[in-house]
Amino acid sequence: MKRVRRTLIRATLLWLALSVIPLAYFFYLSTTAHHFLLKGLEQRGEQFLSYVDTQANRTTNQIKQTFDELSHSELLLDFAKEPSARLKHYLINQWYVTSYNSTLFYQLRYLDKVGNELIRVDYTQSSPFPFIVPDSQLQAKGHRDYFRYAQQLKPGEEGLFGIDLEYEHEKPVIPYKPGLRLIMPVDSPSERLGYFIANLDVLAVIRQMTHNTQNLAVDFVDNDGFYIISSAPSKLFGDLIFERASNNLPSDNPELWKKIKEQPNRQGTFFSNNDGLFIYQPFVNSLFTNSGTLNLVTSYPGAYVMAMFHERDNIIRSDAIVIWLLLGLFSIVFALYWETYRQIKMDRTYAEYAIENGMAIVLTDQNHTILRANNQFADLVGISPARLLGQNLLYFQPTKEKQALITEALSNTNEWQGEFVLKSPNGDEMICQTIIKTLFNKIKRVQYYVYSFADISEHHNEIMELKEKSERDPTTSLWNKKKFEQTLTYNSRLRQRYPDQPNSCLAVLDIDSFKSINDSLGHAVGDEVILYVAIQLKSLMRDTDFIARIGGDEFAVIIQHSNLDHAAKLMNRIRVSIASWPKHNVSISVGIAQLTEDPLVTFSNADQALYRSKRKGKNCVSIHGVEKLSLVENRNL
Repeated sequence: MKRVRRTLIRATLLWLALSVIPLAYFFYLSTTAHHFLLKGLEQRGEQFLSYVDTQANRTTNQIKQTFDELSHSELLLDFAKEPSARLKHYLINQWYVTSYNSTLFYQLRYLDKVGNELIRVDYTQSSPFPFIVPDSQLQAKGHRDYFRYAQQLKPGEEGLFGIDLEYEHEKPVIPYKPGLRLIMPVDSPSERLGYFIANLDVLAVIRQMTHNTQNLAVDFVDNDGFYIISSAPSKLFGDLIFERASNNLPSDNPELWKKIKEQPNRQGTFFSNNDGLFIYQPFVNSLFTNSGTLNLVTSYPGAYVMAMFHERDNIIRSDAIVIWLLLGLFSIVFALYWETYRQIKMDRTYAEYAIENGMAIVLTDQNHTILRANNQFADLVGISPARLLGQNLLYFQPTKEKQALITEALSNTNEWQGEFVLKSPNGDEMICQTIIKTLFNKIKRVQYYVYSFADISEHHNEIMELKEKSERDPTTSLWNKKKFEQTLTYNSRLRQRYPDQPNSCLAVLDIDSFKSINDSLGHAVGDEVILYVAIQLKSLMRDTDFIARIGGDEFAVIIQHSNLDHAAKLMNRIRVSIASWPKHNVSISVGIAQLTEDPLVTFSNADQALYRSKRKGKNCVSIHGVEKLSLVENRNL
């Protein structure tokens, strides 16, 4: 009972100590995953802002083309020279059709040279058709600031006024509405006749510029931090209306505004756990030149980003819990092993009276010849105690290196402990935790050796299985990148120590256009392609070759005792086999290099050859140092 309690205490303490491993694993992968997700969002946001910029230019060109057609209309010039009911009717019809088709113009008006409205066509999103304002409702605009601005325009000079509040009958339109006016003076060769003015529906323009399926809001911020244009109309007019003076970016997010001001006219990002991820870039557009250089700002809300983090953390947390439970199992196994080891490590008195009971015990002379062995040891090796007498116990250890190590340790320190491999007559091997103690006679000379054996084969195999699982890629069951780096380093050291041994080669390959496969067919098909390539490699490579998956779509093969030509032929057969898959159109590119004494140089050489295959057009094999091999020759190796 004491042994059980002692074992449980040791296992618990060890488990608590090892718990730092899954904790470190969780925090490291969580931090890495958060960084990766933020990078992905930043790229999406930057792509979206580029789209908005492109859409803004397209919308601006569309507006200006329509404005130019209307402002340079011969019909408008004729009406300006000679206002008549017939010309007015034709002009109204033209503007009616344009307003209906465009939906971006809030008003189309013609003012005479003193500012009186002669024609006006209104269009709002709330009405299905444009509205032709009757003559009785036309207004005098000669006192307005934009008309005074229009009077300063030269003949043929296009004017732009705004963005400002839209007024109607000397009062701001409620709810507040942003106004932006395109103005073109109408002139005869001798005098100014009037003005053509197009009021843009700024909110409709914003919607067209910023429309997206991600429901991302967009703000256009001026150099003072005010929202000149925004997907949220409630943010507007902080620079014009006293009640909205606090509607500006410096007030809403001072840290973001500080970063924008520190990096003027530059693209950038800013992340805050509470506010989310902001992406910004400078925005210059001829339609908004009056506002100067604007900053285009979009954001992913903090709740959205935190939800992504939480989802990924749950996955990592599950993995960490599995690792923690495995470490608990390991702690129990280790505690059992430690308790067994403690029992094995007994003094000479125990060895003398425990010869016939307890653990597997063997007593030998100074030459390791068996003098006595108990039944437990006889059962281990499958030989009766009587037949064991007179045999040399070291011969049960199959490796001569281990035999030499044991004898040297006993000679230097008079004891040895470690794993001892026992081989039975039928070839079975057992891993035993073994302690060898030296018993001296009265003149301090070696008289006996006492061997104590504890069979830990099952525990050893479990540990080896766990180790192998940690070195395997879970998707393909191939070796993983860590195991590949260790094996490549080991082979390079062998090359360094035994330079005359046969050559070996390293082949690095990856799947051509794998991202396109994932994007077009889905990740399930991508996983199927990766598994198919792995199966082809395992079926066509030799048992002595080392195959590993070292990246998402990248594999590496160490081809033992093979020159470059043979390795190229082998990899080309694999390439052809993969390209012949009838289910999906899949191909690989391969780079081959000879194994050198430096693993980094070897991998770099193979990687360079791989990229040469990519540059050749993919689906081919390249050999490092062989530059003149043509693509046709390569594909027919």
